[in-house]
Amino acid sequence: MEENEKYIEEDEMTIDWMEIIRKLFKGWKFIILVTFLFSVLGVAAALMAHRKYQVKVTLAPEMQNRTSGTLSAITSMLGGGATLNSSPDALNITLFPEISASTPFLCSLLEVPVTPYISRKSEVAGARPDTTTVFLHMLGRDKKLSEKKARKMAEADAEYLYDDNIINPDQLTPRQYTAVRGLREAVSTNVDNKTGVTTITVTLDDPMIAKQLADTVTQRLQDFVIDYRTKKATADYEYYVQLADEAKAKLVKAQAAYAARVDYDRSVILQSVNSERQRLQDEATLANQIYSQMAQQRELAKAKIQEMKPVYAVVQPATVPLKSITSRAKICVIWFFVGFLLSCFWVAFGKDLWKKGRTMLKESKEPTAPGQKPAEE
Repeated sequence: MEENEKYIEEDEMTIDWMEIIRKLFKGWKFIILVTFLFSVLGVAAALMAHRKYQVKVTLAPEMQNRTSGTLSAITSMLGGGATLNSSPDALNITLFPEISASTPFLCSLLEVPVTPYISRKSEVAGARPDTTTVFLHMLGRDKKLSEKKARKMAEADAEYLYDDNIINPDQLTPRQYTAVRGLREAVSTNVDNKTGVTTITVTLDDPMIAKQLADTVTQRLQDFVIDYRTKKATADYEYYVQLADEAKAKLVKAQAAYAARVDYDRSVILQSVNSERQRLQDEATLANQIYSQMAQQRELAKAKIQEMKPVYAVVQPATVPLKSITSRAKICVIWFFVGFLLSCFWVAFGKDLWKKGRTMLKESKEPTAPGQKPAEE
């Protein structure tokens, strides 16, 4: 009995490929019709799809090993060298993806002025594009609108309760939030953890704005890391500048007091007068030494700022893309294959599954006579 049930289950699990092929040949008209309809939808979707242009910038950081002498000697003995994880510059480079996706950084890009793309023919004819901002472009407000859409937009602006001119990363307005979300999708940064090579990618529907935004993101990321790396050195420099100014003021005061004392006591030969004169001279000498030391520390701190600045080589600069990454032919092909596969699945399996489902639903709704047991399967 068990063997028979096993054979029945195996028969049910076996797929009759010849039957499927027969069904496909029988329903070829339906397959062609559905495939054609999906192809038409694919053409419509391709025509309505917005063109996207992609700009990539590649940066290569300067790896500098600023470890102490003892640590360098130990590293050399172990046969190791400067790696991405041990370089202080590299540690900052790994923050590029988080920095470029952060809300404060993206908010700083909203007010950047950009110029839309115009064709060479229009430029020769004397056309000049109007300068806009990243914020307006992300909202689509830099494009020419029909009179009806412009009127609706004006009515929406009249009912708008927020001020978009004030950008507060902690509390964005609805439109600012929409623009920042679009920027987060448009700007991406990838860092190679082994080499430190950083690739900044900007994808927008305007090639010229994509290029300008890529340049801006690249420069601001570098400025951010430079400020981060030189923050302590700059604070030390300002501290030594303050100490040097104070030491200079004390030196001038001590020298003036000593000179006045010498001039006043020129003809006096008392020992007490000479002792006071010697004390003032010692104070002036000490103040001069302190000032010299502070001035030296100030210059060293100033040089330290330049030393701590990371250097980035732009391997691949931003260029205006000539072709869109949105392939209309690819969209049409995808819709064609989706329609073909769905129609084949319906002809081969869909009809039978639909009939079985309706039959089971109908049987479940049929009432049973009193005292009559439901039919066993």
